[in-house]
Amino acid sequence: NDPATTEIYTLSLHDALPIYFEVFDKCTDTIIRQVADIGRMVDEFSSFARMPVAVLERDDLADTIRQAVFLESVRQPQIKISADIPEGPLFAHFDKRLIAQALTNLIKNGVEALENAGLDKVKTARICVSTRLENEFVRIDVKDNGNGWPRENRHRLLEPYMTTREKGTGLGLAIVAKIIEQHGGTIELRDADWGENNDIGGACFSFTLALLGAATSGGKTGKKAASGAVQGKEPQKSSDRKILVAK
Repeated sequence: NDPATTEIYTLSLHDALPIYFEVFDKCTDTIIRQVADIGRMVDEFSSFARMPVAVLERDDLADTIRQAVFLESVRQPQIKISADIPEGPLFAHFDKRLIAQALTNLIKNGVEALENAGLDKVKTARICVSTRLENEFVRIDVKDNGNGWPRENRHRLLEPYMTTREKGTGLGLAIVAKIIEQHGGTIELRDADWGENNDIGGACFSFTLALLGAATSGGKTGKKAASGAVQGKEPQKSSDRKILVAK
């Protein structure tokens, strides 16, 4: 029961049996990783099964993006995670908690893509979240410089339990798609565009949200979004709610 005695005893064992402790440390690390993987899978199954209905309210989308990027950049210091958005607020009509979850899922998806590509093989592993205005909507792009989307049937990755990764649950992108659908937004799975450095490659998940005013005309804030329709507008048909474009 004496911590000092235990520490001395442990050090003695390390000196006497270093090879066994090396194996023990590797086994412990493996167990910790496996438990973390199981915890992540349980969280994803729970999130998908208990997806709350979006409550669309006036909020600062830029602040939500900055917070998500900051938190994930702290968790993943080996990857350059950045936000390319204008300074100041960007008000839109969305559920802050669900969009924060969607952004976190997309950034984590990018992290996994980079890890699968091999961080040691990528000159500068990066993930960037950017925004741009498109009439009454704001488009959010989340891109990475991993291996990119598959060339064929990439839109199927938005279906539940569809994954190309050995340890994937196939729910991360399905959860995001369900969240965007509830906001009446559109989704595009594009090849990443890095401007002058476009030979970098990678994947880009692009989606839209309604700006304040575009989604609230005739409606009230703080109300639940019904059937994925935008507040203040007639509910859309199921086939019109989500636009998937593979480019």
